Amino acid sequence: MSDLLELTMVLCRPLILCPLVLALLLAAPAVYAAQAPEPAPAAHPPTGRSAKGVGVVTEINAEEAVVTLRHEPIPALGWPSMVMPFHLASPDLLKGLKVGQRVAFDTREAEGLPEITAIRKP
Repeated sequence: MSDLLELTMVLCRPLILCPLVLALLLAAPAVYAAQAPEPAPAAHPPTGRSAKGVGVVTEINAEEAVVTLRHEPIPALGWPSMVMPFHLASPDLLKGLKVGQRVAFDTREAEGLPEITAIRKP
């Protein structure tokens, strides 16, 4: 801070400019921080957590490749048993699925959303 004070004294020989120069020097870091560019997103976002689960199909939305399951707890993800929709990594995973069918599945978080990567009868 003493360097800032010395610079202010040198630049503020005429008394009228002192408050203005001091205000500019003190505001400069805030102005620079406000204009600093945001960091670029990672080229390859980190992969989400994955786990295996077991549940019962309660709804199938083939148009959006979404299946709703009433699943048992999934400790690896910290999830209690619940009913929730899952996006499917591939629409092909819908083949042979029926409402009421018990299934085992592999899931992962894809962009924060749960996604089923494999599904089978236990």
